[in-house]
This record gives sequence, C-alpha cells and structure tokens, in this order.
Amino acid sequence: MRGTHRTTRTPGARTHRVLAVVVALLALQLGSLVAPAYACGCGAMIPSRDQRIGVDREESAVRWDGRTETVVMRFNVHGNAEHAAWIMPVPSRAGVTLGDPALFDALDRLTEPEQRDRFHFWPREGEWPFTEDHGDGVGAPAPGAA
Repeated sequence: MRGTHRTTRTPGARTHRVLAVVVALLALQLGSLVAPAYACGCGAMIPSRDQRIGVDREESAVRWDGRTETVVMRFNVHGNAEHAAWIMPVPSRAGVTLGDPALFDALDRLTEPEQRDRFHFWPREGEWPFTEDHGDGVGAPAPGAA
C-alpha cells in the first residue's frame, strides 16, 4: 500500500491571513484620515444677507522687518454686494489701510521669466550656474553672502 501525503492547514494560519488583511485595510483607512488638509488663513468676506460675494483669486505679499509683519493682499471679487465685511484672523490688533495696487504689477514684472537663446547644451563660463555675484545687484547673492 502506497502512502499518501496529506497536508492540513491549521485554523490558526487562516486566521492570521484574515487578520493581516483586516489590519492592512484598517491601516489604509487610517492613512487616508491623516492626509494633509488644505487651509486658508486669509479670512472671509461677508456681505449682507440678501447679497452674494465670491473670491476667484487671492494674492498676498508678506514683509517681515523683525518686529512687524505687513501683509498686502489683492482679491478678484465678484458678486452683487456693494458693501462687505472682511474678517482676517490676526494675533493682536492690526492696522488696516488700502495698499498700492501697483505693487503686484511690479512684482509680476520682477518675477517674469527671462528668455535667452543659447545654442549649446552645457553651460559655459559666465552662464548660470557658473555666474558669480559681482556686486551689481543682479541676481541673488551667493549662499552665505550677507
């Protein structure tokens, strides 16, 4: 009589597999809960009850002088509200004035891409990244330079 070989799985092995799948699914669910959330710290515009207002775009420029932070904001606003309250959370009492609308136009000009035609692949002497700051105010200073 020939012998037969029979393998049996213990109930514990199947339980471990099911448990591993359940733990993996729970970890996946928890991972989706800790995904980064988008936040807006710019405040809100609130019109009167029968009027509507919406903001399509917000731009901000921030200046810090070591003691005072100045935030200049520009909004693209649409709606039928003639008046609205603007609420912005700040750490203490803040002064509010109208900003210079030319500021963002100047920032757009200063940060627009510069097009240069170059007919070789590798940079040569005098081209970025081989340029040096010669004190002419053009470009950012070298790292560590004050």
